[in-house]
Amino acid sequence: MLECCRRLIEVEKDWIPDKPNHSLYIRPTSICMDNKLGLSRVTKSKTFIILSPVGPYYPKGFVPVKLYCDTTVIRAWPNGFGDKKVGGNYAPTLRAQRDGLEIHNCDQVLWLLHDYVTEVGTMNFFVFWKNEDGEDELITPPLDGTILPGITRQTLIELMKGLKEFKVTVRNFKIQEMIKAVDEGRMYEAFGAGTAAIVSPVQSFNYEGETYQIPIEEDKGAGKLTQRALKIMNDLQYGVVKRPDFQIPVCDV
Repeated sequence: MLECCRRLIEVEKDWIPDKPNHSLYIRPTSICMDNKLGLSRVTKSKTFIILSPVGPYYPKGFVPVKLYCDTTVIRAWPNGFGDKKVGGNYAPTLRAQRDGLEIHNCDQVLWLLHDYVTEVGTMNFFVFWKNEDGEDELITPPLDGTILPGITRQTLIELMKGLKEFKVTVRNFKIQEMIKAVDEGRMYEAFGAGTAAIVSPVQSFNYEGETYQIPIEEDKGAGKLTQRALKIMNDLQYGVVKRPDFQIPVCDV
């Protein structure tokens, strides 16, 4: 697949934008080609790659999102299929996202599993706070089958560890811990992480009808670490700086 991507991009290289923060979006796709309808093993499939030139995800600067915590719907279970990029993991979530927008004026859903935080929309989720031990900590949920093992997620974990400025933790945590951190003034910021946006700042979350504000810099639309994470990632992706010595799992296509 990587070799196919390389050869395809060589053919279509004239479509690669040469402007800062512009890129060629690459989406490998696979669909069933069986000439039938039914619940059975796939015997024929077609795999192809979609390319599209794209501009900056935030052409007018960061647009922080508001999150809705749906306590009635669980997106995925541990050791299930929530870690796969398939339509069945995302199509059923659109109704909850619509309800969050129409009822609570929220942009995305912060998915919970028995109050444990998992994903935000279709992105991995990070929280930067002062933990209950008084340590500055960046925390994200572990890979347990409920969330995608995002390459942006893993890259950010390694990059933030490389800064050696605060604790970086991968563990389960509950929405009540986030609420307590907000109430006690220990919440610094939060953001989603994914391929397109890289990082998406969060300004609030609604849980059981109450909205909790997460600090952001109003003129920037994001917290300081979120801004810094995006700049570090962009600088690496566009060759402004060299990669650090530690291993970053980014594919050179």
